[in-house]
Amino acid sequence: MKTFKLVALTLLHEQKQDIPLIDGLMINKEDENKRWLIEAYVEQTYRELFTSLKESEAPFDALVTISRKTNDPAHVRATVRSVTMMGERMSVLMDATLIKRSNLAEVVLEDLVQRGLHGETLLQQFKQQMHTKRG
Repeated sequence: MKTFKLVALTLLHEQKQDIPLIDGLMINKEDENKRWLIEAYVEQTYRELFTSLKESEAPFDALVTISRKTNDPAHVRATVRSVTMMGERMSVLMDATLIKRSNLAEVVLEDLVQRGLHGETLLQQFKQQMHTKRG
């Protein structure tokens, strides 16, 4: 198994939501199913969101970036395994499967098109998100 520092987490559940990390890890289980274990250490303001995801047991898509924020994110399908309160913060443990390797531009464009953007608005939002994601 290999462990990496998780530096960015974006949920693609219902709406796109960047989750600010205090700290995080991703562990590659190195199996034939491309499974990962993700731990995100976040503020408790996300308690309701992650508790709801855990209770539903429904998989959700997310973008995860390891090592450096300038790296392209990986697209994963995840489920929440546990939510553990730690004072004013919490640890969220997720099981994930790498569903496809795609470049950042494809992921951003797909999200914008799914939100119904087109024309000049699509172009402006695309440029803004690419600039934000690339740092």
